[in-house]
Amino acid sequence: MDIDVKTLRTFCEVIRTGSFTSAAHRLGYSQSSVTAQMRALERQVGAPVFHRLPNGVRLTPAGSTLRGYAGQLLTLVGEMEEALRGPSATAPRLRVGLVPALAYGEQLARIAQFGRRLLPDVQLALRVMGTAEIHAALRAGGLDGAILLTGREHRPAPAAPVPVLSGAPGRAADRARTAVLAERASAVRERPEAPTEIPVQDLEFTPSTSAGARPPLACHQVVVADPDCPSQRWLPEFLRLRGGEPPESLELGSMDGVHATVTAGLGCAMLPTGLAAQPYGAGLAPIPGVPRMQWTVSLLASRTKEFREGHRQGLADAIRLALTCPA
Repeated sequence: MDIDVKTLRTFCEVIRTGSFTSAAHRLGYSQSSVTAQMRALERQVGAPVFHRLPNGVRLTPAGSTLRGYAGQLLTLVGEMEEALRGPSATAPRLRVGLVPALAYGEQLARIAQFGRRLLPDVQLALRVMGTAEIHAALRAGGLDGAILLTGREHRPAPAAPVPVLSGAPGRAADRARTAVLAERASAVRERPEAPTEIPVQDLEFTPSTSAGARPPLACHQVVVADPDCPSQRWLPEFLRLRGGEPPESLELGSMDGVHATVTAGLGCAMLPTGLAAQPYGAGLAPIPGVPRMQWTVSLLASRTKEFREGHRQGLADAIRLALTCPA
């Protein structure tokens, strides 16, 4: 497969704007040029990447998978361009791990973009890694910091057990933790033909107040991207407590892959709001009886002379902007 950077940038711009026409306007191309690039891309991929709709476009499962890899490739290209400019090659290099639950879609590229803007005196090297890998790399000195999900302590009521998993190992004394913002997530599955009328409770680290009948969950396989991440461990544990047996688990390498798999009807998953909501969640439906949850996006930074307090604050601001500002 030989996809050029220009085509990937056009692909990401179509996602960002929601239509070929808007992407062409933003990029300074003709609409026919954007259409031709996307047709060539689909020939390379071997499947459609967009559903053409009357009011724009929507990603297909193949497009959702490609989106995650496109963001990572464009981030690496940006790092290469920065390094080849010259002066930045001598700047301090901060190696920061990022969990898959926060690296879906264009998030990786956006964090890198805001990071370069707010930290012009350093080279920011982002690496998508599992939660356990991140903690091991921090202990071994292979990373200077990490962006990961953590939780709060909570004791669920016996009548409606809601597990709250806090995170991984305890903090080392030489690392500083900064709580950046809250990340919400929903348990979803493929949208059924007859939508259920059972409302989904909107809970944030609180147990259900209803001790009545529990609806069937009908979710036998959970798709996860990072089995050690609290947001990914939570749903299998919830289903185990409700059903008495642990569900089967399918582990993939990215949240975009998880999204595509669930959209194809091959399981259920806990997805961040950005993937579970429109337009990306058009083929998905919330699982009845499963509460929405919320975790904390935290920046874990080593206390070294390279990773100064100003760098920690700048990176925290970059994460906040990337995850909250509209594209």
